[in-house]
Amino acid sequence: MATQPGSDGGRDFVTIFKTGSVDRDDYPELAEHLLEGRTQLASETGYLMKFGDVSHRGLTPFDVASLHDVPAYPLPETALESLLAHVRADLEQNGAVQMFASYDRERHRFENIALAWEEQEFLERIAELVAGDLSLHEAIDWTVVEEAERYTIAHWADIRGVTEDAVRSNVNSAREELLAEEDRESNEESS
Repeated sequence: MATQPGSDGGRDFVTIFKTGSVDRDDYPELAEHLLEGRTQLASETGYLMKFGDVSHRGLTPFDVASLHDVPAYPLPETALESLLAHVRADLEQNGAVQMFASYDRERHRFENIALAWEEQEFLERIAELVAGDLSLHEAIDWTVVEEAERYTIAHWADIRGVTEDAVRSNVNSAREELLAEEDRESNEESS
């Protein structure tokens, strides 16, 4: 097994999974492997992490967990605490999560985190909204604050370095445009 998780720079494709969340019926070999490995590998959090490459993105978290050539590392408490709230919530709810992140080996913390599916879905949704009648800022603010519910208006404004009123204005403009679009579509269907 490698002695250090993660890469020396940039972002890694990381799969984190709860050691007890593997279904024996669906993944019998993996369940057996994890049970055997428990005597060799303890985790203070009950989670293990694997660092893979982007080619693993198409695999489920449990398929990645079953890859014997990719070492598993115990997830330290500091690393678990460094996860964004919505990522931690997904992990707790689903028992596994896949993300892109930078891992600080010395501090045992994740940085620059994005769930693996988020980046693509966010970009597709923003492109869809911009192709409609929304400005880029309206589309981004609407997607992040309202649809994904990742941040409050205040937190998102702070991240963007703009006022809360600017974000609120973009969100309200987007809401009005999307409601007007729904009305147009429903009028066309009823005609």
